[in-house]
Amino acid sequence: MLITLLGIVAGSMTVIFMRMASQSAEVMRTRQAITVAQALLNEIRLMPFTTCDLRAAGCSATPEVMGPEPGEVRYHTATTTLDTRFDNPNDYNGLVQPGPGCAGICDIKGNVLNPASSTLRGCTSVTAVTPQAMASGLPSMEAVLISVTVTCPGTAPLTLQAIRTRHAPTIF
Repeated sequence: MLITLLGIVAGSMTVIFMRMASQSAEVMRTRQAITVAQALLNEIRLMPFTTCDLRAAGCSATPEVMGPEPGEVRYHTATTTLDTRFDNPNDYNGLVQPGPGCAGICDIKGNVLNPASSTLRGCTSVTAVTPQAMASGLPSMEAVLISVTVTCPGTAPLTLQAIRTRHAPTIF
């Protein structure tokens, strides 16, 4: 009878430990997804927020548009120059990872953060940058809402958002 009782207890404990281990892995994946989203959000928020393309000869001739200008890329590699890198928060609008230039979720240098051996394997990120009017009367051209959504297998999509305002007025 004691052996039967010990068998039942051991079987129950095994089920409990397996459930705890799977929940622990899910928590780890969620933490890593939050870290990835926060890092990308911070990268975007630190970009200069100007009214015109910094590389253009005249500000009024080349205003910034949503999304990257032709030839711009996010990833800073040995072959990219200052003229081809993202230089404004709105350049990130529509950035999807994995996507062109990156075989996974990548840092700004193009290093893959979710290789096949990672707990982030299969995760994706989508970035949206949209004009945002403020209740204080600030026009939508002077602020943007940045949304970074990271989705990993087996977890709900995680979205982090921030508002970035222009620190200098629009001057033409």
